Amino acid sequence: MERLVAKPQVGFMEAVKMGLGRLTDFKSRSRRSEFWWFMLAFIIVQYVVNFILALILPVLPAQIVSLLLWFIPFAVTVRRLHDTGRGGWWVVLSWVASAAYSIYFITSGLMDELQSVNADPTAALKMFTDPVMGGLNAIYLATALILLIFCVLDGKPETNQYGESPKYKSLYQEFENQTAKSEETQPLQEKEENI
Repeated sequence: MERLVAKPQVGFMEAVKMGLGRLTDFKSRSRRSEFWWFMLAFIIVQYVVNFILALILPVLPAQIVSLLLWFIPFAVTVRRLHDTGRGGWWVVLSWVASAAYSIYFITSGLMDELQSVNADPTAALKMFTDPVMGGLNAIYLATALILLIFCVLDGKPETNQYGESPKYKSLYQEFENQTAKSEETQPLQEKEENI
């Protein structure tokens, strides 16, 4: 088996640039540092945008725009799963579970009850006693936890069906790169000596 060496971690700005530059790339791989730095930047921007939207838009349009913003980290999450050797369907499964929970929460009237001026305290208990709400919540939490665990795991060092590892390179490849660099600088040194 060939020996592998880890590349340096991706920094904050580089991760944001990489993430924004590959918003429609669902076929390659992203390493952990790229994913987590990009998610940190996204969450900060999400909070700022939500605050501004709450000031200038009514509740429903602000929530719709906020929901649409969650499509931005979709590709980097899929690429992160690809790095661990898993398909992007886990993200879709988690989103479907979240959507089902949210739709039921809104259409059951529970959201309106909880947001009313004279809210009934027993309405909050319905979230825990309603079997459909409890089941949907359990499915959503399970899929979100599984997705989180997959994103925390280290990527596969070997090439998989989604491409080469963004973190590891072979020691042989590193040796070839260093040899090529030294050959490029050697003629320059000889020219300087001749002058």
